[in-house]
Amino acid sequence: MFFSTTKMQQKKPMYQQLYEAIKTDIENNRLVPGSKLLSVRQMAQEWQVSRNTVEAAYHQLLDEGYVKSKEKSGYYVEDLLTDGWTRDLEAGSVEQTNGVVHSEEDSMPLPIRYDFVYGKVDGTAFPVKQWRACMQEAMQSELERTEAYGEYQGEYQLREALATYVYQARGIKCVADQIFIGSGTQQLASLLCQTVFRDKSVVAMENPGYDRVRHVFHQHEFSVQPIQLDEDGIRLDQLLTSKADIAYVTPSHQYPYGMVMSIVRRLQIIAWAKETGAYLIEDDYDGEFRYGTKPIPALKALDDNGRIIYFGTASKVLLPSLRISYMILPQTLVTQYKELWQKYLQTAPRVIQYALALFIQKGEWARHIRRMRNLYAKKHRLLLQSLEKTMGERIEIIGSEAGLHILLRIHTTYTENELITRASQRGCQVYSIDQYYQRKEGQQENLDKSEYPVLLLGFGAIPVEEITAGVEELHKAWWG
Repeated sequence: MFFSTTKMQQKKPMYQQLYEAIKTDIENNRLVPGSKLLSVRQMAQEWQVSRNTVEAAYHQLLDEGYVKSKEKSGYYVEDLLTDGWTRDLEAGSVEQTNGVVHSEEDSMPLPIRYDFVYGKVDGTAFPVKQWRACMQEAMQSELERTEAYGEYQGEYQLREALATYVYQARGIKCVADQIFIGSGTQQLASLLCQTVFRDKSVVAMENPGYDRVRHVFHQHEFSVQPIQLDEDGIRLDQLLTSKADIAYVTPSHQYPYGMVMSIVRRLQIIAWAKETGAYLIEDDYDGEFRYGTKPIPALKALDDNGRIIYFGTASKVLLPSLRISYMILPQTLVTQYKELWQKYLQTAPRVIQYALALFIQKGEWARHIRRMRNLYAKKHRLLLQSLEKTMGERIEIIGSEAGLHILLRIHTTYTENELITRASQRGCQVYSIDQYYQRKEGQQENLDKSEYPVLLLGFGAIPVEEITAGVEELHKAWWG
């Protein structure tokens, strides 16, 4: 059974999505009067939802008169036409199968089963028992404390735990006093714009690069200078002529192209920051996940002159919904802006901060990272093997050394939008990278000078057992 509305909409309950899909098909005569709906069990299997969800959708349709119920038989579509109305079904223009009307040109997409989304993690591997124990202990402690909002920099216990972690895992030497906790990278970037960067005006950003942070800088009326990439990361020649006060970079795993910044380029941009008095913001958004070799030290680990601000996050390791990120500032900035920092209340829930501190101190954080690194390495390996086996020389895989996504350059005459549409018609969701480009006014062409389209495939959230089947469906969608 096909429906005119099949793409999952996260903001709506599933029963409402199903109800609206069936209602639309009844109103458009794709489901003709008298045709029988799938049984509750069959519909639950097709949409991969619970039977309660299907029953709720069917009851809503029943209450509104779109269907009628026959005892021990099922649900049937009601005739919505009044006397004098006719259906204009021209001979040969439609075919009717099992009570469903299809246009010859109709090619309805399947419900999305294989979602290669980036930014989501594998929630099935979340250490529920261990996290619950930390949360219970944190909540008990919270009830015994009297401070209203907690420390403006974040809870000291968490900052101390993070200082130990970043030294051991990322090679960064710092103390708790240099760490600020926040509720996300955007929030921390906005805080910097209102404090440290109040007298700055130009920021250089990788192009393509992280669009959400670019939006923050635009909102604070910075001039954002797009800097193109080469095989080593952000291009030095363009950075030198940018007149930027700040450069925002993702050196451990460029987003979205995935290259790792070479040591030579790292030293060059550090020298640029020292000579010009600029600051570097290092976004280490998924530095824990590198495959084949150990994670490389952070750019901040090379900072001898206090010019680098480091961003880290718990989103890719634990869950994005925890909303815990942190930044490490040079000590001079902590001291210089101390009075100004104190005017801003802490945005990350204190109980979550304390639970995360306990999680790290008890060794659960390190154990979880090891488990997730093994799990994502397995997914990463299987995805690459499936792509190479199924698509071969028809694709190029870009940025496959680290992180939770890859890019595919696809050798085809289809456009990017056509590839995405054809994939969705086979129940697969893949993603454009167009939003990550900052284009100059009037510029339309992709800055990746290849004649072939490039798409993003995330693999963090997709189950291991569905990767191969998902790749096979993509192959069918694009090459038949």
